[in-house]
Amino acid sequence: MRILVVEDDGALAKFVKQGLETEHYAVDVLADGEQARAAAAELDYDVVILDLNLPRLDGVSVLRSLRLKKPSLPVLVLTHRSRVEDRVQCLDMGADDYLPKPFSFTELSARIRALVRRSHLPSESILVIDDLQLDRVERRVERAGCRIELTTKEFVLLEYLMRNAGRRVTRAMIIEHVWNLTFDTTTNVVDVYINYASAQVDQRKVGKLALAIQVAFQELGVFPASTARVPVDTSEPMPFSSVQAIANAKRNTELGRTVPSPQGTLDAASEEADLFALQDELQKTLKKEIDLREVALRRETDGLVISLREFGFFSSGSAAVKPAALPALDRIASLLAVRTCDLRVEGHTDNVPIHTPQMASNWELSTARATELTRLLVARYRFSPQRLSAAGYAEYHPIASNSTEQGRALNRRVDLVILKKTNQMAQSRTLAQATSQ
Repeated sequence: MRILVVEDDGALAKFVKQGLETEHYAVDVLADGEQARAAAAELDYDVVILDLNLPRLDGVSVLRSLRLKKPSLPVLVLTHRSRVEDRVQCLDMGADDYLPKPFSFTELSARIRALVRRSHLPSESILVIDDLQLDRVERRVERAGCRIELTTKEFVLLEYLMRNAGRRVTRAMIIEHVWNLTFDTTTNVVDVYINYASAQVDQRKVGKLALAIQVAFQELGVFPASTARVPVDTSEPMPFSSVQAIANAKRNTELGRTVPSPQGTLDAASEEADLFALQDELQKTLKKEIDLREVALRRETDGLVISLREFGFFSSGSAAVKPAALPALDRIASLLAVRTCDLRVEGHTDNVPIHTPQMASNWELSTARATELTRLLVARYRFSPQRLSAAGYAEYHPIASNSTEQGRALNRRVDLVILKKTNQMAQSRTLAQATSQ
């Protein structure tokens, strides 16, 4: 699903873009009204998030133009203007929703989901090809009734292909829609990614569902075949080797589908191999904490996330690390100390406001916890400060629903993100961006 964010505040636009991409949306950002009017008219978007105070052409004029050319395109107005007159004007002109700033990202996300539900027929909200089913609203993929966990890019890629089943889909269309890049005829990013993404399903230990994405690509007719293989031993932590990545790229070239980029493929595959090896080591050394649900490991676009949950590492409302949690931190630090990857420490809370003599808000608590863990990494474990960044995000990046106590408990955490070299620091979310809302 593709969303256009029209916002001239760069920090806020980046914050919204990162949040939406975390929820598996493909996001374009434009800073002025003229560009937005042209892009929304020419390109295929599912939702437009529109600010009103824009350079060159104001948001009201953009809205008026959109309603003439695309009357059914959902538009959510996101603006500092909070007067009743402004809301009435925009809603009467065709806006589907109106959210004043400052706002909660979780509310913005929920409003987008509501717009999608209202603006699409059920058959369009849930895409189905044979026994492969993709729910665009719930961000869920199943094959033969079994859940498949996908990364953001894998989900967006599969959604785009399923939406265009029966149509001629070119590499240019995929690259421009999924990667938001200008098409380069020498790139092999699509083929290499499809081969690699197919193999990643194996590492998520879903057994024979490994070919789900690969088969879907073939059935859609985008590529005549995929060169990703099913590993002989699915218990291996990294069955997809860098050598195989090179072989795939070369074979694609022989078939006339791509131009090779072997060194780039090797670097990316080697980095992924390192992360999967590290994940396997962490799973073994933290088995007790994982079994107790005090620690969880997950993969995100930026890298590998070690999620330290509040009930295992912090007292309620406190930023101090529990003494009983130090042995687990010792084991984590011992594995990370010998590596050169950069680390991002993120504090998170649920959506229940906190007011104590020590902490005035969820922002303060989440920031204090991230800062305390960063201090420990430097003072206790001698990590170089240059490797570290820290931020507090309060309730704005939940991983579970805040409607239940169990979900809120999962959201109260500190995430230690082991960054890929391609994403280190340049893609770090900063506290200033998060608080800009």
